[in-house]
Amino acid sequence: MNIRSKKLMTYALLVLVIPFVSLMTLKQHDVAAESPTVSITDVTSTLAYRIDVTVEITLTGYNYDLYTQTLYLYLNQSEANILIDLADDEYNGYNSSKTFGRQDEASFDTSILSPTLADGSGEDSAKYNVTVVAITNTEEQSNIVVWSGGYIFIDTAPPKVTFVTPAIGYEEVWGIYEIKANITDISNLSLIQFFVNGEERHRIENPDPAETEFTWDYENYREVGEEPLIKVAAYDNSSALNLEDNTTTVKVVGPSLQLEEAVPKIIDSNETLYFNITITDTNDPEIDLDYVGLLYSIDGGTWVEVAFNNLTIDVETQGQFNYTLSPQPVGTTIDWKIYANNTAGQYHEFKNETYQPFVAESVFPDHILPTGEVEYEKTVTYDQNATVKLNVTEHSVVNICYLNYRIDIEDDFEELALTNTTTGGLNDTWFYFVYNFTETYDVFTIIDFYFWVNDSGGNELTLNNGGSYYHIKVMPIDLVAPVINITAVPETIASGQNITITVTVEETSILLSVQVFYTVNGEQHTVDMVYVSGTTYSASFVISASTGDEVEIFVRAYDEYFNTADSEVYQFEIDSAKPSGSHSNAWLWLMLIALIIIPLTITFVLLKPQK
Repeated sequence: MNIRSKKLMTYALLVLVIPFVSLMTLKQHDVAAESPTVSITDVTSTLAYRIDVTVEITLTGYNYDLYTQTLYLYLNQSEANILIDLADDEYNGYNSSKTFGRQDEASFDTSILSPTLADGSGEDSAKYNVTVVAITNTEEQSNIVVWSGGYIFIDTAPPKVTFVTPAIGYEEVWGIYEIKANITDISNLSLIQFFVNGEERHRIENPDPAETEFTWDYENYREVGEEPLIKVAAYDNSSALNLEDNTTTVKVVGPSLQLEEAVPKIIDSNETLYFNITITDTNDPEIDLDYVGLLYSIDGGTWVEVAFNNLTIDVETQGQFNYTLSPQPVGTTIDWKIYANNTAGQYHEFKNETYQPFVAESVFPDHILPTGEVEYEKTVTYDQNATVKLNVTEHSVVNICYLNYRIDIEDDFEELALTNTTTGGLNDTWFYFVYNFTETYDVFTIIDFYFWVNDSGGNELTLNNGGSYYHIKVMPIDLVAPVINITAVPETIASGQNITITVTVEETSILLSVQVFYTVNGEQHTVDMVYVSGTTYSASFVISASTGDEVEIFVRAYDEYFNTADSEVYQFEIDSAKPSGSHSNAWLWLMLIALIIIPLTITFVLLKPQK
């Protein structure tokens, strides 16, 4: 063999060896996976007696084909070390697990949720320690990581609610009766509520953790003669806000009140305040009415008590009473309430429906402010007239009623005098005003308006919705959004693939736009759809994206009145345009080709007959 042949043989051997060495190096790189690292960043409890654990996972020496595959969560109702079965790397005792597919990043955040920790008995209230372990697809596992925040307490037991008073059901009560309940919970309390016949009457928020007895003074004059249901409900301070309640029934006895004539809230300064009442007590024929009194206070001063005049000769279980309070100076505020008791010592202090004293105000004659009620539709379609109405209740006569309105927010208000259409009786005079906006306004026009009234005594009333004005919006006839049905969409999308989306759009008015929206890794693009026939629209386009990119696709349509609808959102992960290759194996294929072709070429050269 001559020198030239030896050199060629040496080159051939080098060419043969280098691809093998490179191939084995890459293979060794693929299998050399390092253990993932895990850190617990947050632990919270949910309303459903579950623990939500947030972790950060990092795979050192990350490779596309090597990834974290499984996350295990371990819990224990003990303050001791829970890692009993984990010393031998036996991960069978986990409470929940989470499986991942291939990731395209070395470090990522995720969370894992525990099973429900309540068995319904409340006996599983406990401290739970939290531990996680991550395992890769090559069975490399992280260290066992325990939450550094200590133990999380899960309270599955509701509070305990016990009545102290009333101690028995159907206890007779009157006046102001103290409802008392003993309430305890292992995680303190957040809210206590007192109910009468389903109506919440009192609440205590965030009570003192040192307290276990909670009271409420029950004013029961509204339930005289009834047997109301009393309920006390308590929520604990756990994440699940466990609720418990207890109920009992009482019997409300004692006198009851009936106002024979309504007592006015506003009186002229030259008029008296007249009370005409009936007090009834049918609780027991052996019990008689004992006393009926009026308590009143002038301008928040000392309460004064006076006895009612008895108009009934034989006062036993029912009596009619009256009292006349002398005229008070202009601007006086009179607070008043009524007290009655019987010979058994049962009493009631009668107030208004909100359990506060009644209030009357003394004013100048004919200087009582008018009151008004505005009626209108907040929206009308553009083929309808907008109508506004005002009903004024006035002690004397309405001199002027102005409607002030504007069509554009930049315009000044126009003032329009309205004519009264109806007048009520002399003792309770009311006036009715109506105005129709007959002009046709554009769609989405907003009409702002308010009223101003002046009575014969010079009292002014402005009705302007608390300074915000009243608003009428002109709406289109069609208020229904289009209905989109996607009839054709690809099951998968590859990089560079031309795809076609076909939809039907049902719409009663004119469609202005039908578009395909697609998002690639957070960046949104649009494609106009082409009308095909009937209700069918179609669009074909190419999505420029890389293998593994996340893509979302949906269709949006809106009509001439801007009613807008979106279709269902389809989600894809871009497949490779070359299914047989991947970004990590392409070089391996090139080396294999070189490994076969180049040696064969050199061999043919060596075997060629020499001249």
